[in-house]
Amino acid sequence: MKTLAQRRRNVVNLTKRARRVLKASINLVQQRWPKSNRLKHSTTSVHVYELRPRADKRGFDLISDALPYSPLWYRGPNAISDAIGYAKFYSRSHDAVIRV
Repeated sequence: MKTLAQRRRNVVNLTKRARRVLKASINLVQQRWPKSNRLKHSTTSVHVYELRPRADKRGFDLISDALPYSPLWYRGPNAISDAIGYAKFYSRSHDAVIRV
């Protein structure tokens, strides 16, 4: 039977080995994928809005994931310009794509 001191030594040795393996794997990842490549491909958020005619032909729907209550219904002679104005106003801090 192993004594308590021998078991503790084995645990310490395993901990040291695990720490070395972890450091080696982190170094390998950092060598393969340097920081400069990671920073080149940064993502930006883009709001995408779609303006579609309603199925009942009574105006247009403004559809987007960025809108809290989507779709919004616009009707009347200025429906398209009102919908585009709303999309431009609420996405002024983000890039936006408005599909008509």
